[in-house]
Amino acid sequence: MKTDMSTAEALDMMRRCKEEITSLRRHIAILEPKAEAYDTLAAVIRLLPRPSIGMGEDLVWRIEQRIKELSEEQTAAATPKVEG
Repeated sequence: MKTDMSTAEALDMMRRCKEEITSLRRHIAILEPKAEAYDTLAAVIRLLPRPSIGMGEDLVWRIEQRIKELSEEQTAAATPKVEG
């Protein structure tokens, strides 16, 4: 089994490594602005208010209850009472 690398093999491996490194650097240059934009958006999204997780009072439920109460009062006031 051959243990030494010939100069030609070493040069070929170095050229392939150089091409791969150069290709990856170009790819990084293309992706870097996208990564920065993603990081910026992630930071902004973390600043936005989050939906309630049920710890507070549900405002819609409270409004619906009040509408129901006022509607019942209005109906009761509009309906004549029959005493007998």
